[in-house]
Amino acid sequence: MNTIYLVRHGIAEDTNLLRPDSERALTPEGIEKMHRIGQRLYQMGIQPNLIISSPYKRAVQTADILAEELRYIGERFQDNRITPSARYESFSSLFQEYKSYREIMFVTHDPCVSILAGQLCGAATYNIEFKKGGVACIGIGRQNPPVGTLLWYAPPRVLITE
Repeated sequence: MNTIYLVRHGIAEDTNLLRPDSERALTPEGIEKMHRIGQRLYQMGIQPNLIISSPYKRAVQTADILAEELRYIGERFQDNRITPSARYESFSSLFQEYKSYREIMFVTHDPCVSILAGQLCGAATYNIEFKKGGVACIGIGRQNPPVGTLLWYAPPRVLITE
């Protein structure tokens, strides 16, 4: 059985018409909160075997912070199949390439992350309201196409401890 962690990137800069969406970076607050979320995930014993992010700047930054806080030393990839408008079918093909990894962390965006969580759990119309920095843990029972069970979801306010 695989375990996947779906993570929505941290708080990012506002949309700017002078720059592509893919270049929006995390804000200082977003960086600080993602460090704290990563620290909490480490305390929880989260240790992915692989981290894959969207190639968008804010997702890459989020993945970098989480890798640092989780003391992750493995490979990291970026993939266009988990950008904001990505669909389940694209994610499914990505998952098939890496399903040999037991625990995979995917750092992505909304609405992609909300849609994926619902469809992975077998409910095409189910939609978790993912907050920036939110994390869902899904146990994958069937690999092709991937379908599983939501084991837990934690919004940032639950993961960030004082």
